[in-house]
Amino acid sequence: MVIEVSSDRLRSQLSAHVDHLLATGERLILTRHGRSVAALVRMKDLEALESVDQNREIFLEQRHAERMREFRMLRDGLL
Repeated sequence: MVIEVSSDRLRSQLSAHVDHLLATGERLILTRHGRSVAALVRMKDLEALESVDQNREIFLEQRHAERMREFRMLRDGLL
C-alpha cells in the first residue's frame, strides 16, 4: 500500500511516518501542491531498485557491445 502525504505534513510528522514505514513497509509518496514529487521507502526496497537498475545497465552495455560486433562483421563483409 502507498500513503500520500504533503511536504508540510511530512515535515511536521517525519518521525511518525518513518516509524510507520518501518513497521508496515508501506511506501510514502511525498506531494507538493498536489503533485507527487518524491517517495520514502525502506532501505531494502531501495537496494532492490538499485540492483535492478545496475543489472539493467550491465544488460544494455552487453547488448550494445554485441550489436557493435555484428555491425563490424556486416561492415567488413563477414556476415
